[in-house]
Amino acid sequence: MKETNEKRENRPWKILELVLFLVSLVLFVIVFTAKPTTTDSAPLDTFLYWIYCLLFLALCVTLLFPLFGAFKSKKKLLRLIILILAVVVIVGGAWLLAPGTPIETKATVKPSDFKFADAVLFVTYLMVGAAIVSLCWSAIRKAVKK
Repeated sequence: MKETNEKRENRPWKILELVLFLVSLVLFVIVFTAKPTTTDSAPLDTFLYWIYCLLFLALCVTLLFPLFGAFKSKKKLLRLIILILAVVVIVGGAWLLAPGTPIETKATVKPSDFKFADAVLFVTYLMVGAAIVSLCWSAIRKAVKK
């Protein structure tokens, strides 16, 4: 009986997941069958706005679930605060280190856009490096435990 209730509770999430996937698939097919030749294509704009919506949804879900879980105990709340501070320090440090040097381009770009792009690259490099280090650490730790 309990499994049936759990399946019923998960059903709306599965339906939402399926709808989001189908809309993404349809837009993907529309964009790549239209074969846009410029960046001013209407199907391409629609597809990009849909991607922005999905990213916003993923960001909201990623932030909301830890927030709801954090208020269950003081230890989880402290861990969340430390995590938020670490993210602020990493992003702030990347922003301060980013040179924002302009490059030659045909489009008109604001200087702040170059700084933002450099900061995003620095954060990405740091996260990829952290992922590689954690993979190596996990493998070494697993080998030593055996």
